[in-house]
Amino acid sequence: MELKKYQLQVIKDLDRFLELLIEKQNISKAYNALWNEKGINVGIDGMPPYNPELAGVPQVCFKVPTGGGKTFLAANSLKPIFASMPHIHPKAVVWLVPSDAILSQTYKTLTDKNHDYRKKIDVDFGNKVEIYSKQQLLNGQNFNPTSVSDNLSIFVLSYDSFRTSKKDGRKAYQENGSLLPFVRFKQDSSTLLEDIDETALIQVIRKLNPVVIVDESHHATSKLSKEMLQNFNPSFVLDLTATPKKGSNIISFVDARQLKAENMVKLPVIVYNRKSQEDVFISAVSLRRKLELEAVQGQKNGGKYIRPIVLFQAQPKNNADSTTYEKIKHTLMEMGIPESEIAIKTADKDELKNIDLSSSDCNIRYIITINALKEGWDCPFAYILATVANRTSSIDVEQILGRILRLPNTKKNESEVLNLSYVITSSNAFYATLDKVVVGLNAAGFTSKDYRVDDCEDVVDERQTKQEANGQTELPLDNIQVGNNDKDTDELDGLNVELMKIQLETLENESAETGTEDSSVSSKAINDMLEHAKSQNELYRQEFQETEGNYVPVPPEVGDKIKHYKLNQLFADEASSMEIPQFMIETGRSLFSEHVQQPLSKENLYAGFSLLDKDTAIDFDSVDSEIARIDIDDSDAMPKAWKLQGFDNQNVKKWFDEQPSDRKIRLCKDMIIKKLSKNNAVNDRDLGIYVDRIIQNLTEDQLTDMEQTPGIYVLKINKKVNSLLNEYAKKMFYEWVEQDKISCLPSYKLPREISPTNTIASIPKSLYSEEENFDTEYERKVVMELSSLNNVRWWHRNIARKGFSINGAINAYPDLMVKTESGKLLLIETKGDQLENSESKEKAETGAKWAEMAGRMYKYYMVFETKNPGYNGAYSYEEFMRIVKEL
Repeated sequence: MELKKYQLQVIKDLDRFLELLIEKQNISKAYNALWNEKGINVGIDGMPPYNPELAGVPQVCFKVPTGGGKTFLAANSLKPIFASMPHIHPKAVVWLVPSDAILSQTYKTLTDKNHDYRKKIDVDFGNKVEIYSKQQLLNGQNFNPTSVSDNLSIFVLSYDSFRTSKKDGRKAYQENGSLLPFVRFKQDSSTLLEDIDETALIQVIRKLNPVVIVDESHHATSKLSKEMLQNFNPSFVLDLTATPKKGSNIISFVDARQLKAENMVKLPVIVYNRKSQEDVFISAVSLRRKLELEAVQGQKNGGKYIRPIVLFQAQPKNNADSTTYEKIKHTLMEMGIPESEIAIKTADKDELKNIDLSSSDCNIRYIITINALKEGWDCPFAYILATVANRTSSIDVEQILGRILRLPNTKKNESEVLNLSYVITSSNAFYATLDKVVVGLNAAGFTSKDYRVDDCEDVVDERQTKQEANGQTELPLDNIQVGNNDKDTDELDGLNVELMKIQLETLENESAETGTEDSSVSSKAINDMLEHAKSQNELYRQEFQETEGNYVPVPPEVGDKIKHYKLNQLFADEASSMEIPQFMIETGRSLFSEHVQQPLSKENLYAGFSLLDKDTAIDFDSVDSEIARIDIDDSDAMPKAWKLQGFDNQNVKKWFDEQPSDRKIRLCKDMIIKKLSKNNAVNDRDLGIYVDRIIQNLTEDQLTDMEQTPGIYVLKINKKVNSLLNEYAKKMFYEWVEQDKISCLPSYKLPREISPTNTIASIPKSLYSEEENFDTEYERKVVMELSSLNNVRWWHRNIARKGFSINGAINAYPDLMVKTESGKLLLIETKGDQLENSESKEKAETGAKWAEMAGRMYKYYMVFETKNPGYNGAYSYEEFMRIVKEL
């Protein structure tokens, strides 16, 4: 099972945060740097500042909607987290879940060696993996110092497992003879809780300094939950949730468009309001049958088995009232639905137990519930949520709306109507019900943009009429006061079931016929529903397409504060039609072409790289000065398990010091290889040989230094390997250019809007209504001078890391783009004279090669204040201005 594109980006965000954690040696600075690299401020009008809830412990969050694969993301996060720790560290994981239902589900998944999640963990940790329940831990069942030293140990626990307010939770704090062997394991009294026996399970876990995965972390908000988290003595905390609590440190965000693009969810949600409860039943049953016909046809055409299911949500008058859902079942049976196709799932009645709803042997097509289908219940076959409440009531659809959003088989269906989900209701308080739909979408990690409405009432208010005239794309959701349901007569008692049955039979008979047009009201209504759904889905798709270039990967509450600046109308048409050349490489055939071109990447240029013939010359004499540079002013912000100087805790240091010298060297080597093996361009076997060669050349003093500060040596060797890779990539780049393997073709399109965090609007001829502000006064001077020239049409400040890059062996982000009246595009990088160095030379030469291959309408200039370094692409300011005036 491969990660989806958006999941790869989430793991990439985690990797980058971990790299910054080592580089900055400060948690909040790493967090700030991560978001700044994305072009997002931290603070006012941006991401909230880092919340240091656990001193010295990184605690970060993935915000991923329902259906986004949070558990698989967690499974893929373990390797990079442990690999980034610069020291010898026990590989222990506390995997926390909010409920017993999710606990059993997670434990079952992680212990199943044939499940994709477990397979991934096994691959990442060489099949040395042990999964434990709380009871197994308390019993010491295959849980001992040897096992935790040799394996990745995952403890699957619920939030209640260690809460001292509960009897079961207190067991983890009691003396436990089964865990006596751990008393001698990594002895360090500073890690232990006071007044708790050392053999207690909580003390053992504290010694292991585990990584903590908090699934559905929005549940862990109480003071008790935070105290429990601290009691684990975590080295790292990863929160997973669709709805982060206030104060969560989000480092990666996934939204609806990404899930929809990867066929993970059934969006948009199409909401229908019917005139009566009879219509709700008829619409739900008829729509489900129509969807099943589409699914059967799809299976005949090679698609996978799908059996659409309706969730009927009842609203009893009180918690003990079972008559409501029994009436719904009786109504469905009177309409001709076989009893074998109906199941009840409530707090006190569970007819779904031990039933595989995805099996083709299962007959269930209708599930009656109240709000028992919450987190932990999963059935992608659930397509329709039909709410059955009195018309004077709005019903709490938010509790279970998320249960109908997953797309079966995570594969787009040929029939568009099988890629959507449906809510059918009958309520005078329709807009109050829509409020609940939005709350339900928010609870699943989506927004009000992810639903569409079809209201079939004869009488509509002025607000609704206006919305329909505007295409019904989004509705203001004002709260509407509704009547007290207890005062109303139960409308289920007054259903005309006989008429409903006749209408369904008519529809069924017509569906069996061929070559005739539908004539019944019921059949026409269903066709109208589906046609409306298709048209709304097309509008939804178009809206995503229109905003695709402006997508900012931040939560909506932050995105709403970000200011967007559009193309100036004077230049909008020409800029929108531009495609700026980039270096491209041929990748082989596709269904539509013999030759496929894609932008060149460094990974392409790394192909064939080997360390076996590379030098091992590394300057280790500067280790002391590098250690001295580490900022240790804010001890609470320093990540304990990521410290480059010394060890993360004294018990590990003591254990390490007790090892013989050859064992220490071997451990250091393993640590270095573990860190560098993340680079896919380097062969692991070659890496092992290369590190051996480096260690053999170390002096006794350097070996001692490496044993005491292995993290610094990891960074030094990593820097050397990266420099060798860059040299190789440069060599291959010019070789492939000469061999015509690399071309320069139109590729990059300017976005319709930009979102710089610091802007300037005072200089004329800017391409956008406001541009990113300048880094230096020299850069401002260049733009001021250019904008005053008659032959300059417009200028644009290119946003580093987010804008256009010249993608050679080194990525060069020009500071400026300038379009002349003659149609030429100039890419300009401004440099202070003090910045003239080998990297500048490489970027300038890459830019010059780009201009040469792109054609005579494209120019590149690296412009120094006074000097001309004498290499291709580089100019002094005076020379540059003289040239531009004549273009």
